[in-house]
Amino acid sequence: MTGDGSQDDVVEQGGRLPSLPWRLPNWRSPRGAAALLAVGLVAGLAVGYAAGDRHASRSAGPPRPAAGSASPGSSLAGQALVAGGPALTQAIGSCAAQNGRDLQLGVQVTNQSTADVTLSLVHPVLPLGGLKWISQQWAPCGTLPTGQDPAVLTPGASTWFSVTFQVLVRCPGPLPVQFMVSYVVDGQQASASLPGFPDLGQVPYAGCADG
Repeated sequence: MTGDGSQDDVVEQGGRLPSLPWRLPNWRSPRGAAALLAVGLVAGLAVGYAAGDRHASRSAGPPRPAAGSASPGSSLAGQALVAGGPALTQAIGSCAAQNGRDLQLGVQVTNQSTADVTLSLVHPVLPLGGLKWISQQWAPCGTLPTGQDPAVLTPGASTWFSVTFQVLVRCPGPLPVQFMVSYVVDGQQASASLPGFPDLGQVPYAGCADG
């Protein structure tokens, strides 16, 4: 027995074994607990993001074409636009002939369509004036009028037309001359605007310094 006899009395009265000393769990400091909590949150977010990414990959449809990229529809539209252009175009050839003060100008045209083209009238366009239209024919410069009906151009074929002008100025050099040509294709009336001559500076004309 000890001096105070307290423990002996407890054993004798209750018949219980001596109780072991009880201690609180060895908790970490508040700073350590916060660090563990942060690590757990980061790990949970990473797992959730990976699962969502796999789900999005499975549910995503086929990739869409990038903006501005060519598609079959746009390619066909481009082909249709080309096919819908004027059937009659100006070729490389051009001609000029002077008769007194009159000047005859002509260009070569080509049927770019897949159908026959029936040629009609040629209307000169004179942005700066200086010339007066006299006559036109479906023939090269220097050819006498034949009085024949307008020519029919098969696909890919070419022909000439020429227009005779009265020159109203001393030298026609700076004057532009354009042409509007009427024709019929597939039973439809149509017209083509041709560049003609940007100016007559390269056309010889007697009495001019450059002629």
